[in-house]
Amino acid sequence: MVFGRRGVVLTCMSILVASPPVAGQALEESGLVATGLLLRQMDGVKRVLMIGAHPDDEDTSLLAALSRRYGAQTAYLALTRGEGGQNLIGPELWDGLGIIRTGELEAARRLDGGRQFFTRAFDFGYSKRADEALTFWPRDSLLSDVVWVVRTFRPQVVVAVFSGTPRDGHGQHQASGILAREAFEAAGDPARFQGQLGDGVEPWTPAKLFELTWRNPEATTVSVPTGNYDPLLGRSELQLAMESRSFHRSQDMGASRPLGPRASGVRLERSRVDGTDDAGIFSGIDTTLVGAAVGLEGAAAARVRASLEAYRGALARARGRFGGTDPFAAAADLREALRELLRAREAAGNGADAELRTVLAHKIEVAQRAVLAASGIVLDVRADDDLVTPGQKLRVTAEIWNGGPAVIPAAEARLRVPDGWSVVGVSAGGMTPGGGLGPQSLGTWTFEVTVPEDAPRTEMYYLRRPRQGSWYSWPADRSLWGLPRDPVPVSGVFDLGLGDVDVQHTRGWAYVGVNPARGEYRRPVLVVPALSVAVTPASLVWPSARDGSQTVTVAVRSDVDGGARGRVALSAPVGWVATPEAYDLELDAAGAERSFAFEIRPVVAPEEGDHTFRASVTDGRGHTFEDGFSIIDYEHIERAALYAPARTEVSVVPVRIAAGLRVGYVMGTGDAGPEVVRQLGGEVALLDAERVRAGDFADLDVLVLGVRAYEARPDVRAANAQILDFARAGGTVVVQYNQYDWARGGYAPYPLSIGRPADRVAEEDAAVTILAPDAPLFTTPNRISAADFDGWTQERGLYFLSEWDDQYVPLLSMHDVGEDPKLGSLLVAPAGEGLYVYAALSFFRQWASSSPGPYRLFANLISLKAADWRRFAAGRAGAP
Repeated sequence: MVFGRRGVVLTCMSILVASPPVAGQALEESGLVATGLLLRQMDGVKRVLMIGAHPDDEDTSLLAALSRRYGAQTAYLALTRGEGGQNLIGPELWDGLGIIRTGELEAARRLDGGRQFFTRAFDFGYSKRADEALTFWPRDSLLSDVVWVVRTFRPQVVVAVFSGTPRDGHGQHQASGILAREAFEAAGDPARFQGQLGDGVEPWTPAKLFELTWRNPEATTVSVPTGNYDPLLGRSELQLAMESRSFHRSQDMGASRPLGPRASGVRLERSRVDGTDDAGIFSGIDTTLVGAAVGLEGAAAARVRASLEAYRGALARARGRFGGTDPFAAAADLREALRELLRAREAAGNGADAELRTVLAHKIEVAQRAVLAASGIVLDVRADDDLVTPGQKLRVTAEIWNGGPAVIPAAEARLRVPDGWSVVGVSAGGMTPGGGLGPQSLGTWTFEVTVPEDAPRTEMYYLRRPRQGSWYSWPADRSLWGLPRDPVPVSGVFDLGLGDVDVQHTRGWAYVGVNPARGEYRRPVLVVPALSVAVTPASLVWPSARDGSQTVTVAVRSDVDGGARGRVALSAPVGWVATPEAYDLELDAAGAERSFAFEIRPVVAPEEGDHTFRASVTDGRGHTFEDGFSIIDYEHIERAALYAPARTEVSVVPVRIAAGLRVGYVMGTGDAGPEVVRQLGGEVALLDAERVRAGDFADLDVLVLGVRAYEARPDVRAANAQILDFARAGGTVVVQYNQYDWARGGYAPYPLSIGRPADRVAEEDAAVTILAPDAPLFTTPNRISAADFDGWTQERGLYFLSEWDDQYVPLLSMHDVGEDPKLGSLLVAPAGEGLYVYAALSFFRQWASSSPGPYRLFANLISLKAADWRRFAAGRAGAP
């Protein structure tokens, strides 16, 4: 079991099933399809960079067609990792959601064949104007990040997803369009961002700038077919792209895979080359390999060109012999093609400019992979543990499987490890007496690896330093800038002597296990602390009038072989006490864990505001641990660790709820609502599908439906009649924000609708007008005023109602700058003897903050009584 950020415990089962499915793995591994796709990448020099704002903004069909059919190098640069969105598949928000969406983009790129890049921008949430978005991010630094990706990826073609104008909608979309155009101009200017230059990075001037026309198809100047059947893939690029797009599961982006012709359109906006607008994306651009050597002169130039021409001949023969059916027949010609590339690199020597070095390095890497794929050679590196700790020893096995018909004359494997790690060879087997590998044989090399005591923990590189508002800090190591995550620290280096050419290839290590129900899985090896500690709950609301104490749980886990001993403590802030002072800790094995209960209470009347309790564990060697981690682990993405300090923030708030309140909470996509109800002093039951379908609500005063419950839970849709019956019998039903299907489905007691696009208020400090200050929702048990809307996080709310029946009473008015007032955020309607409430306010985003207003308003919401509302409504009806 692994500790969650808020003290949530992820079970072993949730970890064991977490291998990416085959569809999420790269297509260019080995065999027929891999050989054919790699052959397409071996000719020509074509690089395309697409620039958008978020995960899922990209045109995956265009990326798939350019990469998989035309062999171009493609990449998608997302300004953000999508941290500010909603999460359909779990409770993670902010940094955790960013990790999920990073993994979803990686899975998509593995399928459509592109690379993935990011900037330092953190997605702070929805905005409506570019100028607002660019106030959260340092504009010049953000442009620098985009320019960095252009200079290091070196695309001839840049495709802007967005126009950079208000028609893009989201302010971050507009900002990405603006920056794509600015980077197109700035990347080639040596006077701009001079600190980037050097160490192989040079100014780079793209040849063409296009804009996607999916929102304005009549503006298309170049149309790229994406719906043609590809016999290698057994489907069209569009179908492959829709499979790729369906990895955006946290965004509810599952897509069908339609048959038949389709196309992606772009509009040429700027060009630095001659060529007609409609002749193709690369028209007028020299995409030949020989063209990359234009900077060479004299004998070196002649030798390079001769080798590249010989390479083209060998490649043509390889394609002919492959014929789409026989990779083994192409292996010899592919080895010859690789030899010629190596000769070209040697001939170019120090005279090669950055472009020629880039092109040759890429083609050699692709050619080596093609040789391995066509020869039936499979490489793997397997560790015997998936969570390792500093000081641990583990076994790592490198394997070469010669699945082809030819002998490998010489084969060797070694490990590449970080500085300070040690490697000792243990055994090797399966080779011929001469050190080769025969057909259909397996060579194995086993090593003992020691992780040093000071080894850093495995953590996403952009999360190692505290974020500054909506801006990440990147490390000094420039090789990491813009990448999705850190490269694998331990790799197998395989040296293969194939007779007429040598191939050196690397493959990162992984843990490979077997789940009895689902079969083999792979997952990355993570370095984690010997001991980790987490506090539950991570945040706690303390009503200022509360007497007594509250229980806080400190959970400790050991990942050290043999377990650990020590002391567990919870330190209290001034004016508070935690009892007992400490516990003795004894854990007897790796993976063992234990929880310790501490009672916390104020020793004097607590001051309103935040009070921090910090947990720690000190082991027998005097090492102190003050962090915990959760494993973010879903089957469609690569897992990662998210670290958090072991503390709980106690917020003392002047808040009350109705005495004896009994709340039934129907969880949607996930939020902290039930815990908030408990902390406010209410009795809460988390309702499962069986109880919801049965309509077993008789012992409850109020039903609260979590965010997007109608979308996430079939049982809620099926039991809607029971939910309405509860309201009609005198209960209160509170429906938090849902999307269009809820509004269209007739689930509410009276007609209502949500416009497209849905109304929302993205400015978290937007002024709020209380339309009926004397309504019980604003008087009982807490008097709500404008001050209760101070300090909200990210936004006011989303998916506001646009139209509603007269039975509903709107209670709040708010709007973003420059817009008309919106009244659809909070509405109450009578339903029989009870009440029905739609609350589109983003309470779920406020629970991690310490602002008292959301807690006070939510307390009133769940305390709302039908009798109080009827008296208010009667007085309202009788008012002149």
